[in-house]
Amino acid sequence: MRYDISIIDDNIIQFEELERYSLNKLKNIKFTLFSDINNLNEDFDLTDLLVINIKFFEHFDKIKKILHDNILIVFLINHESDLKKISKIRNFDSIYNPLNFDDLSNKIGKYINLIEKKPLIKKEEEFSNSIIDNISYPIFSTDGHSIIFSNEHFFKLTNCFSLDELNTKYKKIKNIFHKEEDCFTELNKKWLKNPKIVNTKVCILDEEKNKRFFSLQKIFLTHNNTNIIILNDISHEIEHKNELFQLLYTDNLSKFPNRTKLIEDLQNKTLILEAVCLLNINSFKEVNDFFGHNVGDSILIDVAQLINKKIKKYSHLKLFKFPSDNYCVISTLDDKATFIELMKNILDSVYKNVFIFEQYEIDIRMTAGISFSNKNNKLITADIALQTAKKENKDYLVFFDELDKFQEYENNMHWTKKLKSAFIHDNIEVYFQPLVNNKTLKVDKYECLVRLIEENGKVISPYFFLDISKKSNQYKKLTRIVLEKSFKRFEHLPFEFSVNISYEDIESADFLDFIRSMISKYNISNRVVFEILEDESIKNYQCLVQFIDEVKALGCKIAIDDFGSGYSNFEHLLKMNVDYLKIDASLIKNVATDETSYKITKTIIEFAKNLNLKTIAEYVENEQIFNIVRDLGADYSQGYFFSEPIAIPNVSEFQKKMNHE
Repeated sequence: MRYDISIIDDNIIQFEELERYSLNKLKNIKFTLFSDINNLNEDFDLTDLLVINIKFFEHFDKIKKILHDNILIVFLINHESDLKKISKIRNFDSIYNPLNFDDLSNKIGKYINLIEKKPLIKKEEEFSNSIIDNISYPIFSTDGHSIIFSNEHFFKLTNCFSLDELNTKYKKIKNIFHKEEDCFTELNKKWLKNPKIVNTKVCILDEEKNKRFFSLQKIFLTHNNTNIIILNDISHEIEHKNELFQLLYTDNLSKFPNRTKLIEDLQNKTLILEAVCLLNINSFKEVNDFFGHNVGDSILIDVAQLINKKIKKYSHLKLFKFPSDNYCVISTLDDKATFIELMKNILDSVYKNVFIFEQYEIDIRMTAGISFSNKNNKLITADIALQTAKKENKDYLVFFDELDKFQEYENNMHWTKKLKSAFIHDNIEVYFQPLVNNKTLKVDKYECLVRLIEENGKVISPYFFLDISKKSNQYKKLTRIVLEKSFKRFEHLPFEFSVNISYEDIESADFLDFIRSMISKYNISNRVVFEILEDESIKNYQCLVQFIDEVKALGCKIAIDDFGSGYSNFEHLLKMNVDYLKIDASLIKNVATDETSYKITKTIIEFAKNLNLKTIAEYVENEQIFNIVRDLGADYSQGYFFSEPIAIPNVSEFQKKMNHE
């Protein structure tokens, strides 16, 4: 095969020397010299390699129009500074004057080798493209400058019909992606060359200008220095997440952010509270009972709008609609006097306002509790101030430490003493509540629940002593007693069983070693489920994720408890390798009567199914709730409809009860 090499240079002597040199060194090579660019003939565009003296660079644009796209170009340069002139040209090389024939010969040999490989590479690309074209995802490939391949799905997505149209529509590669929060847009050569980045989220406007979200995956092809970009459509998951966000974080009636949203912002540290005011409508139940719920709902909305009107000009103030007839105004600015005056103004405005609904004119009053406490939780202390103001018939009260110190101290001492006695006399026991498989109606699992047995035999719920155990440094001991007694109870029983642990347990240095020792002793790792409550105590999610991975490696399973409560975090959930979601009791107990609870429960179940997670409905207290959660697709039910927590697992009695019913 013969190769054509064109040389644009006015050094005829050097060219003649090159021709003599090539007779022995370069076979099957035809050299053609053009000392004047006006003499370029019609065969010039067929040349395989162009060698051009830098002095002709000012004519390069004219020369380039004649050349085919993939030609290789070698510039004859005189100085290193000449490289700046040619830096933006693709597929170029350079060699210094005076010409070194051996160097040029080596370059020609290398380029001929590349030319000979091109047909094979082209066949491979055609084969690869035919495979890619039949993949159902939108796919394109790029060299960092332009799109060099697109399958039919990407053409359809962008409403384009050719590569020329694509590259005209998107002048730069990064223009393919629409700017959207949390979405990547900076696709460029630097990003493409980073081997650590292989997957990210992007937004693209489709042919109807709708936002479509994709998980972007890139694959680097070494043979031609290009990247294949694969787009996996995740629009449904994003839409699902946004819908769930609205249900979880917005009050269904007033459309203001709710308590759950405030808790989420506090947990994520997007809000730093300097002041909190809780406001409550006095005797609102009487308004509901006398005028009806439609009137009551109208007043709740009007009050929210009135409060918001008073604070909306202040950027540091924000309104949250709490459950029932409660409202919360927070401030991120430390200005106590101004905040108190503004809250007094809101109370006065509500009092003076006449709320009208159809033919009714209704007067209402509100009570407020305000907290600036830096020692205690401002939401809790504001609530203490609110309740105290109501008891003392005051319009408002600002929290001060003495409001609850004595009562708290007295209560702590009482239960600390009881816990100590229970440890001494081995009166910490584990009770068991069955989890029923919603398809088979059989008990598949049990949850292990701690109980304190008083000297008179009375069974005490952890509600009274669990928090005290943490404050009195007895929680670690309590958890380990529950774990060992649970493991021992189920050692010879054919059921899965779950035990509750907290972040305090997980971050304890020797807790994982304790679990390993229990698993080694009782050999039941494949039946243990650790229930973790995701709450405000979690400071390091990496620690939590690492713990989950460790216990999963031992053969255990993981459940997230109270999912759907104020602290549930969907971004974190996607990073955790869990098996079960236990839907929060506050949702399940209202699922038959409250539309929002029903919608959130339904969305959580669908969300879990998309992630191949099993769902457990807690607080199934009656047949109506059971039928609803079962119809929604929950996998398991737990609650007093089936059985209260019992001292000894007794499946036969439960099955008799179900058969009888």
